[in-house]
Amino acid sequence: GDSGGGNGGGGGGGGVGLERMEEPQIVRYRTGEEFSWHYDEIPSSQLSNGGQRQATLLVYLNDLDEDQGGGTVFRDLTPPIPYDRDDAIDNETRPSSSKRSKSKHSINNTHTNQHQHQPPQLTVRPKTGMALLFFPSFRDGTPDIRTLHKGEVALSQKMIAQVWVHEREYRAGVPEGNRQEDAVEGVERERERLGFR
Repeated sequence: GDSGGGNGGGGGGGGVGLERMEEPQIVRYRTGEEFSWHYDEIPSSQLSNGGQRQATLLVYLNDLDEDQGGGTVFRDLTPPIPYDRDDAIDNETRPSSSKRSKSKHSINNTHTNQHQHQPPQLTVRPKTGMALLFFPSFRDGTPDIRTLHKGEVALSQKMIAQVWVHEREYRAGVPEGNRQEDAVEGVERERERLGFR
């Protein structure tokens, strides 16, 4: 059988076993920071540890309004809304028959792309507690090139938590013998140095 590939893992109940997950990370973007275009796939030289990343889960830990940037932008994906190229040229992203109100998010993305006559890029705005789940590879481990994405320049602090799920068991990149308890004192000193309360 399959050793944890696809949706199975751990307990055989169709869920994802913890043994397939990388260590969770918390990332802080300071004002003016961004994360440029990238894929979440694992380079082929590193596939021996867990195989390819099959899922990315981002959880937004704070809100950022559109004028504060910080969105997660997918270059090759479009928003799941009705789209008409002629409307995009006129700074509209929804056909006039749509009963949904116009979105600043959609108009701004259209404005960015209107000269290329391309549909708007999918941009996910940070909202506290909202999760973004996407799949950087197919079930067979082949990377999905449509998931090229970036973190827009944040004009205010942005915080996310993220975790990746692999095809099979993943070994944590932490040296053996390391324990959280051993780091508490150093983390506390750094927290004070940075001015966190």
